[in-house]
Amino acid sequence: MRDAVYQAVQIIKSEKVLIYPTETFWGMGGHGASRAVVQKIRELKKRPLHKPFPLIAGDLEQARHFVSMDTQSLELAGQFWPGPLSILCRASDMLAPGVRDQEGMVSIRVTPHPAAATLCLAAGTPLIATSANISGEKSCALFEELDSELLKQVDMVFEHGDAPAGGLPSTLVRMSGCGKIEVLREGRISRQDLQSRGWKLVQGKSREQKPEA
Repeated sequence: MRDAVYQAVQIIKSEKVLIYPTETFWGMGGHGASRAVVQKIRELKKRPLHKPFPLIAGDLEQARHFVSMDTQSLELAGQFWPGPLSILCRASDMLAPGVRDQEGMVSIRVTPHPAAATLCLAAGTPLIATSANISGEKSCALFEELDSELLKQVDMVFEHGDAPAGGLPSTLVRMSGCGKIEVLREGRISRQDLQSRGWKLVQGKSREQKPEA
């Protein structure tokens, strides 16, 4: 696996695209600060321009290097990271347009998948973590479900580590202040999970984003 990690890191640093496992589905991604990677993934997925890509980080320290997190975001992250909870945070200018939305925000989580986290940390960057499928088609937990043409078009398929668990995608939330959270997409972490930790849920404007890895 060490050789495969080294090869994958070179792919990431060279601003190329790979398919790799996450804790939820097979993801497609690459360097989170690369415009070229964003453009290639968008073309491969046939994804509309107005839909930003989410990121995964290898640990909290890495996430905080690329996004701004207030006290409440850090408290929430401390409860659920590493885990399938994506938090909408203020993006650093280092990150590529295409992961940032029109308000300069980005969806990010610390992945609990050991192989995916290793790639992030070894490459020194959060990875784009969009589901490895054509937009509008289902996300894939089984390798044999991946689109054969998509597999041919990426620069590497990293098949090492645990297989994705499948089921629901990560939950996406936005902080609203005063211990309140807007759930923009309910996924693996339920509303009840959030409320059981003392968070108040508020109704907010949805953010257009399809289920992702």
